[in-house]
Amino acid sequence: MDATAAGEAREAGVRTYPCRSCGARLSFAPGTRELRCEFCGATNAIAPDEGSVDELDFEAYLQQLEAGEPTLEEEHVRCDKCGAEQTLAVAVFASRCAFCAAAIVSTSYAHRRIRPKSIVPFQLDRSRAQESFRRWIRRRWLAPLDLKRYAQTDAALAGVYLPFWTYDCRTSTDYSGQRGRRHDKSTSWTPVSGHVDLFHDDVVVLASQSVPDTLRGSPWRFDTSGLVPYKPEFVSGFRAEAYRIGLKDGFAIARGTIDERIRMAIRRDIGGDEQRIEAVRTRYGDITFKHVLMPVWISAYRYRDRAYRFIVNGQTGEVFGESPLSWWKVTLIAIVALLILYVILRNQ
Repeated sequence: MDATAAGEAREAGVRTYPCRSCGARLSFAPGTRELRCEFCGATNAIAPDEGSVDELDFEAYLQQLEAGEPTLEEEHVRCDKCGAEQTLAVAVFASRCAFCAAAIVSTSYAHRRIRPKSIVPFQLDRSRAQESFRRWIRRRWLAPLDLKRYAQTDAALAGVYLPFWTYDCRTSTDYSGQRGRRHDKSTSWTPVSGHVDLFHDDVVVLASQSVPDTLRGSPWRFDTSGLVPYKPEFVSGFRAEAYRIGLKDGFAIARGTIDERIRMAIRRDIGGDEQRIEAVRTRYGDITFKHVLMPVWISAYRYRDRAYRFIVNGQTGEVFGESPLSWWKVTLIAIVALLILYVILRNQ
C-alpha cells in the first residue's frame, strides 16, 4: 500500500461533520435533533431515524464471541480539519482534536465486535447540567455550611456517552422457606414453598471501567423509552467510550439485580409478618440484550483541598456523587437518636 492509499485508509476511519455555512466542524446540540456550529451558529438537521431499537439474542451473540474480542489497542487517527495525527485511548471512539478542538468520531468503535445499535441522546446542555449540580449541592443538608459557595466554582463539566448493556430475561423460580406470624413477645413460623415467574425488562449494567469506584454503584436511572437508533451524529462533539466489561460479564452483574428482585417477589409471595428464605432454584430463559450509549456530564469540585466527583444524568438531570460531611451535624443527629432510644427504652 502506497503512502496515499494508507492516508486514505486512515482518514476513512474518522467521521466529521462540516458546517454548510462556514465549513467548521459541527457538534450535536443536546435536546435537539440538530448538529450546531460553535462558530457561526448554523444548524444542520440530523436525518430521521431508520430502523428500530431491537432486542438481540444473548446466547447467539455469546457463540459469535467465543473466538474472543480482538486485541484492544490505542487507535491512531488524523483530524481532517487541521491534519494533526493523534491517539485515542483504548476505550474511546469519539472525542475532540487535541490541536484544533474539532469533533472527531472514529468509525471503528475502538475495534469492538459488538457495536452500539441504540443511544439516548443528550437532553441537557452544559448550562442546565450545572444548574442541576447547584441544586444538588443546596440539598446536601449534612454537608458543611460553606459548601454551597463552591457550587459557583465547580470544574468544567465534560459530556460523555458511557456504554451500557441492558438485559431482558424471564425467570422461573421454586423456593422454600418459612412464614412468620408475630405475637406479643414471640414469632411463630410455618414452613412454606412456592413458585414465582417474573419478566425483567431492561436491567441496566454499566460497561465502562472509567467511572470512579465510589460512583460505580450509583443508580443509573435512564428512561430507556428514549432510546433511538444509533447515529454517529449524536456523539459528535462529545467524548464517547466503548465497553470494557463484556457481554457475558455484564449479565453476571445483571443477575445480581435480577436475583434481588426474585427474593423480593418471594417475600411478597410468602406473606406474613416476617419471612425466611431457605432455598431458591431459578431458571433463566429468553435472555436478550441491547448495547446502548447513555449520556452523562462528569466533573469534580474541591473543598478544603480535596476533590469530590459527581455525575449528572444527561437525560434526566439527576445528580449523584461525593460530598463532604459536617461532623458537628452528624454528631448532633447521633445524639438526638440516642436520646430518642433512651426515652423509648425507659418507657418500656
